[in-house]
Amino acid sequence: MSLRPGTLSKANIGIGVFIGLLLSGCDGGSSLSGTPTGQVIEEAFLSEKAVQIGGATTAAARADMGDTVWAVYNMANRLAMTPIQTTAGAVHEIELESFIQDILVVPYEGRTYALAAVRESGIAVVDITNPAAMQVLHTTPINYYQDGITYAEGGGDLVPDVIIEGHGFIKSLETDGTDLWIADESFGIHRTALSNLLTATPVTEDDGTLKIDAETYTLQYSGEHPWGAPADLQLHSDGRLYAAIGFLGLGIYDPDTLERVGYYNLYTDDSVTEDWFLGMDVDSEVQPGFIDPDTGMPDYNQASFEIQSVWHDGVDAPTPWADFDRYGKYYYKANALDVETYGPEGSERTTVYMAYGLAGIVAIDVNPTDAATSYLGYAPAVPAHGPDEPTGQQSQSLFPYFGVGMLKEAGVIDVEADLANNRVFYADHFAGLVALDGADSPEANWQQGGGNFDNDDNPLLHWPDYEFVTSYDMGAWNPDDNESLPIWMYEAPSLLVSGEVSGHGNALFLMPTLSAATDGVDVVQATGAGGLNFMDLGDLTTGSTDMASKFTVPAYFASTTETFADAGGSPTSPLAIGHTQGVATTGHYLYLADGPHGMSVWKIADANGNAMDEPHVVANTVVDEYEVDNPDGSTVFPTPHAYNVILSEDDSVANVMSQSLGLRRVDISSAEAGQGVPGAPMLLTPQPSDFYEHNLDSGSYGGIKRQDHAYDVDFHGDYAVVADGSNGLTVYDMTMNPADGSGNHVVANLGAASGNPLLGRASGVELWTNPADGKIYAFVASGHSGIAVVDMTELLVDGIAPGMELVKIFQPIKIEEELDGSVHIGKADSRSVDVDVIGNHAYFSYGGFGLLAYSIDDLLEPLPAGVDPTKIWTMGGSGGGGGGYDYRPEAVAQYRLQTEPGLEDSDPEALYMTPQYFPANKLLIDGEGRWFTLDEPKLLFYVAYGEAGVAKLDWSDPANPILMEHQQTVGEATGTAIAHGRVYVADGGGGLVIFRP
Repeated sequence: MSLRPGTLSKANIGIGVFIGLLLSGCDGGSSLSGTPTGQVIEEAFLSEKAVQIGGATTAAARADMGDTVWAVYNMANRLAMTPIQTTAGAVHEIELESFIQDILVVPYEGRTYALAAVRESGIAVVDITNPAAMQVLHTTPINYYQDGITYAEGGGDLVPDVIIEGHGFIKSLETDGTDLWIADESFGIHRTALSNLLTATPVTEDDGTLKIDAETYTLQYSGEHPWGAPADLQLHSDGRLYAAIGFLGLGIYDPDTLERVGYYNLYTDDSVTEDWFLGMDVDSEVQPGFIDPDTGMPDYNQASFEIQSVWHDGVDAPTPWADFDRYGKYYYKANALDVETYGPEGSERTTVYMAYGLAGIVAIDVNPTDAATSYLGYAPAVPAHGPDEPTGQQSQSLFPYFGVGMLKEAGVIDVEADLANNRVFYADHFAGLVALDGADSPEANWQQGGGNFDNDDNPLLHWPDYEFVTSYDMGAWNPDDNESLPIWMYEAPSLLVSGEVSGHGNALFLMPTLSAATDGVDVVQATGAGGLNFMDLGDLTTGSTDMASKFTVPAYFASTTETFADAGGSPTSPLAIGHTQGVATTGHYLYLADGPHGMSVWKIADANGNAMDEPHVVANTVVDEYEVDNPDGSTVFPTPHAYNVILSEDDSVANVMSQSLGLRRVDISSAEAGQGVPGAPMLLTPQPSDFYEHNLDSGSYGGIKRQDHAYDVDFHGDYAVVADGSNGLTVYDMTMNPADGSGNHVVANLGAASGNPLLGRASGVELWTNPADGKIYAFVASGHSGIAVVDMTELLVDGIAPGMELVKIFQPIKIEEELDGSVHIGKADSRSVDVDVIGNHAYFSYGGFGLLAYSIDDLLEPLPAGVDPTKIWTMGGSGGGGGGYDYRPEAVAQYRLQTEPGLEDSDPEALYMTPQYFPANKLLIDGEGRWFTLDEPKLLFYVAYGEAGVAKLDWSDPANPILMEHQQTVGEATGTAIAHGRVYVADGGGGLVIFRP
């Protein structure tokens, strides 16, 4: 189920009972005095932000100011400063408009400024001369415009003469003290005079955006989503500007004209045989002439050919565009770079060290006098398991994003060379801080002696386990740990691998001088899920495999002021949140799923039921990815990779959805009883008897081979029906003990047996009982496969396993008007994410396609005899000619945020939604405590819209959804919950956000 307020299943209960469940989260405050007794509903509002808590740390810089050296870093949109020293000092903060992507410290005319890249808001100029009294001078957007673009849309048709324009997504900044170069992910690179920005009033264009002196367009469109977004800039002493340009690799530019003077792309370098595509020659894969002349990448003609000829018409031909864009591109994503020159004058060599995502750290030789570039060597990133284990088969769609999952975040994030000691330090998502020796000659040093390691233990190549790596030993350092770091990281050329230090490795910088003595701070590194570490390095040359002896962390700064209970139950540990993905509420408490930090419980109302502006942590599961053995012999188990929280009807159990370990049940009755208090939170301790999963280290239950990826759950009696990612639907018997080793808790599965996942990537499930005949159906949000309907009656009523029958699965109808005025009927080319059933309608969130309402009668309409439920339409159906057929139901209504004024150019993805139902003729309460009743029922949805924030819709008329409120958030809104007239938002890297009336 997908209700985010924390109510349990609506399966097998009438709408009247469902209404009663919604009422249970009412405000029981003093405003009820003298009013009629009974349950009431209070409408939630997005009127203003009450508080934002936590946030990811993804940018860090050093500021040398007088006698003190400061760390300047972010926690989401908060700019923070603290002195760099071996004890934690005071932290000063100031809030900026948007999430901070990069920080550039600039001394200018006797003062010190921090320039912050703040996404579409542009550049924020902050005077940090006095850290205790930082001041924002202004925040100025950057405009962009590019015409003449052609791309292949989702159906394969070419769309010519496209114009992109708007406020750019600012990612990185660089300066020489006179000019400022700006990396704009929406366009390319801009240059302006620094003086245009560092004034009380910036110099702007007529539209109020920053005056730009020169710019260059770096993107390439083949499909609808461009490659080549610049992510990092560095001006080098050779007089050239170097840019990490995302999926296109390395671009080198003349800093004045911004003409491109050099280029390197790992994907198009067919001399490299240990990359994702094993030295594939792109020229030989594409159709003749379908290569972009500037990038060497498959162009829009190739994308169109693959969609229309290969996918739809069955032509047997290679698909390099789809293979790259939908499968392998995160291996080739250039995230950051550092440039260094070695050797005496006259025989120098300039080397770019590229943080190349899943490829690892890649060294590139760049000739300072011409455009020549060449590969020198690499060290692989930590293998990142995708959302599925390899099966030997892939989805037959060109749009599966098969194997992506966590790959977007994994790999090497940042890099900085230590020229004095011939080393390179880099941040790896899983490995933390890594140091490599022999940086001056990667071609000779960056491989292990002997090489040719046999890492290929399964026949499927091109998988994120990097089975094809042969110059490094990718075996597990600890064979008993499936997520162990590789052996090579404990051998030459590796000098250090820290492992995760308070979270995933992220942005870093080195102090000017690194000492082997443990007497100071050598490295400052952010942790992606929130926080900053000061690291003191010891002697890295000892060759010891005890990495913990090579560094200490004298100071750590979490992204909140809260503490959590550690494995021993002591409430002494600082809490960071910045991976928030799911949220649920009861009358007094909020339950937050925060990825690697597990689940935390926050008090949101006082003893009288009045909402609190600043919630505090009162309980948590252990903040660890693995069980912890205490000295007293007890073992404490976590809820790792927490994605979502679904509460039981009586608020006694939290069902935590894990993105690796299935459903974990947590007893929260003690938390609800108030046994944990702010400042002294209690430890919640789920046991193995609470772990409902099918894929264990010892093997798999129920013939389900792919890894557990629980997104959502709905209940019918003792059965839990889980949206299990590419496994489809998995059903557990919650009365069985999953720790007894029998596997009897796994009752049934639909979707895992097929190499081409039958139900796509199931991320939302809702059960519904037909009052006419008692049949039970599951409505499933099935990712890129669309919307599925499954008859569950035989299993849930008669107890016959597997007892699940696919009624139909389809991608919604998409109607597009062609340039010649004709109508093209195709399919939605996004992904279905969430589903809710209210009354006689099912509501689906559908990525960039929007929100859809369907009549349940239409969804259940039987198919004609002989029609495959997985193929209920063909191209040419719905009057499109060609003798096709189309039995897809038509939506009663569709809502897209992009149709709203001011949001036309946005590309929001509708994620999870929380309904709030107001029945007619029932006692209600408004935001000011006034009592009323309604003449007609009222249905509201609070929709987490990803980077577009949160939208509140009035969907009382199923055919006419209306936007009531919209609020931007600084992160990526992925879940909402409502209580006390407030909207609680899981905002990804933005932490926890609360909106109030």
